[in-house]
Amino acid sequence: MSETCHPGIAYVLQLYAEEQSCVDAALTHKVCHTVKEDGMRGLPLPYQLRSDWMVTSVLFLCFVLASYVLAHGKRHLEQQFKSFTLSKERASLFDDTTAADVRYTLVLILQTCILSGFCVYDYFSDHDLILFRTVPHYLLLSIYMGYMVLFFVIKWLLYNFVNWIFFNKVRNVIWLESYFNVVIGAGFLLFPIVLLIVYFDLSPQIAPYFIGFVIIIAKILLFYKCFSNFFNKIYGILHLILYFCALEILPDLVLWKGIILANNILVLNF
Repeated sequence: MSETCHPGIAYVLQLYAEEQSCVDAALTHKVCHTVKEDGMRGLPLPYQLRSDWMVTSVLFLCFVLASYVLAHGKRHLEQQFKSFTLSKERASLFDDTTAADVRYTLVLILQTCILSGFCVYDYFSDHDLILFRTVPHYLLLSIYMGYMVLFFVIKWLLYNFVNWIFFNKVRNVIWLESYFNVVIGAGFLLFPIVLLIVYFDLSPQIAPYFIGFVIIIAKILLFYKCFSNFFNKIYGILHLILYFCALEILPDLVLWKGIILANNILVLNF
């Protein structure tokens, strides 16, 4: 009798296990099916500068450096800006300037380069969508900042070379002093504009006007200093226009065309 019942019980247990497995599979399928019908796939948030910790760190570093320079090198900056409007016959850039004052100037020029890189980045983020969909944002921002540093270094070398040929050393030093003062002043004006761009979503239609206003003011000041330092005679107007266009207007156009060309190369490579 037992030999007959044991196979029957084993068979019943096997059928029970199979039935339970089918029920579990059906319930699991129903749950998964319900989730697929009721849910929706999340969309990734677009990249924003204000949500990037590295961007925030760089801007905070610029703020700290500018505050430190204003706290410790305020007297040097005041002397430089006061001497900008004076038509001096001898240079005073390195007469009473210490190594710390030179470091302050270099730090503020570097800050201007960083802020200029942010402005270029913001412009192309709204006018070249293919570039920003293919190239990493960190790379683009770093490249633009590097462009601006290289641009100012090349202009400094170009000024030294041209002024060494046509003018004396005193005039060259005075011009470089004035040029650095304008660059530093432009950096102070660009800082609040960059903060508006990064953290307050300044409209891409309005931001270029603010940046263009700063550039125009800087060019007017450089034109005035170029006239008072090099060509302060009436017969030097033609030379003034030639000098200013060759060393101020043309390099900016070359820089802009170079950035556009580099953007196209980046799109092709990525």
